[in-house]
Formats: sequence, C-alpha cells, structure tokens
Amino acid sequence: MQIWPDCIPCILKMSLGIARVVMKNEDQVRRFMEQVIRLRYFNGEDWRVTSPEVIKDVWLKVIEVSGKSDPLKEIKDEQNKKALAVYPKAKESVLKSKDPFLEAMKLAIAGNSIDAMTDVKGESPEEIIKRWNQLKIDNENFNILKERLKKTRRLVYLGDNCGEIVFDRLLIEVLLAMYRIEITFITRTLPILNDATLQDALSMGIGSVAQVMGNGLPEPIPGTYLKRIDSESKILIERSDLVISKGGGNYDSLTEEKGLKGKVSFLFLAKCYPYCSIHHVTLNAPVIYNF
Repeated sequence: MQIWPDCIPCILKMSLGIARVVMKNEDQVRRFMEQVIRLRYFNGEDWRVTSPEVIKDVWLKVIEVSGKSDPLKEIKDEQNKKALAVYPKAKESVLKSKDPFLEAMKLAIAGNSIDAMTDVKGESPEEIIKRWNQLKIDNENFNILKERLKKTRRLVYLGDNCGEIVFDRLLIEVLLAMYRIEITFITRTLPILNDATLQDALSMGIGSVAQVMGNGLPEPIPGTYLKRIDSESKILIERSDLVISKGGGNYDSLTEEKGLKGKVSFLFLAKCYPYCSIHHVTLNAPVIYNF
C-alpha cells in the first residue's frame, strides 16, 4: 500500500515521539525534526512510496542525531520482558478455552498494539489482555484462513514488534498442535523502531517452536520487500504454502507484491484511517485479510 495523506502526520508524530525518548536535549530534538521535515515525502513530492520506505529514512536520521545504533533497545527489552511475564497465564487461558485457535489468533492480533508507530512504549500486557477479551473477529475471513491452513505444509510467519512476538509464539504452538506443518519465523535483520530482530525472537523462545531467521534486509526497513530481502528468505516465502504476516509495515510492503496473491494472510489492528477505510472496520478493530 502506497502512502495516503494521512501517513504524513502519522509518521511525523511518531518521529517526534521517538525523538523525545531517545535524544538528550531540546536542541537535538529540533535539529532532528528540521532534518525530517525536509524529506521529500512530507511536501507531496513522492506519493509512490510505502510507509516503511519513508520510516527508513526517518530512522536513519534518528540514528545519526542520537548516535545510537539501536535507539529503542531498552524499550524493546522491557516490552519483551513484560509480555513474557504474562505468557504462562495467557497460554493457560487459551488452552482452556472452547476454541484455542480462535483465542490464540485474537491474542496475537491484540499484541499488535505494542507498536512504536502509535505509542513508543506500547500498551502494557494487562491492556492487551483486556483488548483480547473484547476483540470481535470477522468469521468469514477467519474461516478462509482455517481452510488455507488445512492445505498448508510449509508456513512462513513474518513477525513484527517486540512483546507482540511472545503472543505469536503462543499462536505458533497452537498451530503446531492442530496441523502437520513446518514453520519458519522471520524477523528484521537490522534494528528498526521496536520491531523484533533475530535475537529478540530467540530470547523469547520462538526457536523452540519454529525455525527462526532474519530477513537479510541490508537496510533498517519495517517491512518485507522480496526484491531486497536475502535469497534464502525470498525462496522460503515463494515456496511456502502460506504466509502469515503480522503488522502494518509488512501489510504496506507485501500488498505491493502481486505475485503473492492467494497465499498471504495479514493479521493486524486497524490503527489508522486508511486501514479502516480499506477494510471497512472501526479504529483499532482486528483485521484478518486474506490477500
């Protein structure tokens, strides 16, 4: 999905929120924002671009001005720690439910609220549990995904944010109990926003339930582009029977990959007007979109 006008204030707000957290003083914040607003995307010069590509250029300026290679590392570690603390009780609740797959799916989507795009520190696990209990999933799209899974032997799962990946792990565990499938979990290779890297996924135990690898992207981009990821990741995605894709960044980038039509199911929260408009849902509603 290419950027909408709505993406401009959204990315600028995110930029300022990160600057307030990672930069030392007001002079740094001003200098950073002066550089950001000079980017061509913010004056309407380039609409044929996706949000992850814009965010990459913003993030490189965050690194440059802050002097940190992974500016949100402490926040990411805290998000993972807090989510892992609620994992045992969440797993118990899911497995005791009438439909563990449905509940694990809802929880994985609810976990998408841990997003630096909307709040640098993200929702707390307690807030996520509340959201999980309130989510209403579209049955038609949920059933389509279940039919896809019945035919799947090789599944690629594209992760998104730290903290959120703990709930992805739970969904993967439920999938493995239901289906005979091989699962590969793919993360970002380079730090970007609060997105999970290979080390994050391994430290949260995902390596015990799936093969885990980075996407090999040589740039910090919060999305997945087949022309840019490494050959191993590209081949795995192309040869898979199904791709489960988490989050807005993966959605924005992969919906531009027309060759993947028929084999990608996106899971995310509709956190902005474009998503709500495209999928005919209310703000922060869960979305299952079978591309």
